Amino acid sequence: MLNEKKWVKLWITFIILIPIIALFNYIIDPYSLNNKIDLNHINHFKKSNTGFTYRFKTNILIDKEFDTLMLGTSRIGVMDPNIVSSYTKGNTFNLDSPASITEMQYKLFEYALKYNKIKNLVYGIDFMAFNGSRTLDKSFTQFNQLNSEITNKKLIDNYDMYFSLDTTKSSFFVLYRNLMNKKIIVDRYLKTNGMRVFYPRIDELKKGKFSYKDSIRISFREYYNKKIGIYKDYKFSTEYLKYFKKIIEECRAKKIKVLVYIPPMYAKHFDSINSAGYFDEFEKFKRELVKITNYIDFTGHNTITNNINNYWDTSHLKVELTKPLMARVFNDRSVDVPSDFGILVTKENIETHLTKLRGQIEDINLTEILSY
Repeated sequence: MLNEKKWVKLWITFIILIPIIALFNYIIDPYSLNNKIDLNHINHFKKSNTGFTYRFKTNILIDKEFDTLMLGTSRIGVMDPNIVSSYTKGNTFNLDSPASITEMQYKLFEYALKYNKIKNLVYGIDFMAFNGSRTLDKSFTQFNQLNSEITNKKLIDNYDMYFSLDTTKSSFFVLYRNLMNKKIIVDRYLKTNGMRVFYPRIDELKKGKFSYKDSIRISFREYYNKKIGIYKDYKFSTEYLKYFKKIIEECRAKKIKVLVYIPPMYAKHFDSINSAGYFDEFEKFKRELVKITNYIDFTGHNTITNNINNYWDTSHLKVELTKPLMARVFNDRSVDVPSDFGILVTKENIETHLTKLRGQIEDINLTEILSY
């Protein structure tokens, strides 16, 4: 009988504690998943939410406040939506999807259309997004967990997160750091517009501790890792091309203004594609795109891409470069943009353009870079 009473008390305690813990996690909101309460010295500084990209961004999209989307990989994710809004005179959301394939981009685009009246799309389309060797089930666990909800455009609640032990641990960590008035410096998405900010790198640069050389090495490994590299076994996918085409065709059908560009990778990254033996596929990617739509190509060697100080690594521009990039995309001639930064590619000039770019390739020892 005594043991039974203990078990009953334990169960009652357990039942009472569960909603209290969930409410605690909801209020602290360690990953900024609901953004309902912001209290100084309690939960103002948060942990990184980049590990919950799709939960975070889909929840913001359902507020139906946006008329302009920025779509693509994290290369567009680090660009400032406010600059885009200055051109569209609307409200812009950065719907980046890190290292994504076009299938993911298409599904996220459709999800955004469900809850917002989109008038403009700025689409930063990447070579990596067409690698048929990367699939949802094998390469994108975070997205795949929510694939059904996103595909069917269902509201994605985060209530399961508030009952999680990991979330509870994070909540206590966040509470402690805030009580001690200690900042938490982590990569984050801005809760208002979806832009990704590399706060740790910004902090290191300010302190004189940031190493461009180390950052480049790490970045190359992410692309050319023999097991999980983004470019591993690259094979241009015509199936992924269909998703890109569907987005463009839907924009035309719904009279959504669409502006497409290929983001500017660091010049040595451009060279590395040739060193890795993928340059033919890189050119095929561009030839196939122009059959569907014109675009601005920022790749190759130019005034911006030759300068590593414009980048955090081999792929991601610093946010200050949003202005000249978007000025070129929106054909704003009032902004001083280097003449070699961004070339309009059409069916008429594609072959001349590709020939010029191939002539810019410099030999680099990719094996040596990856060996460190």
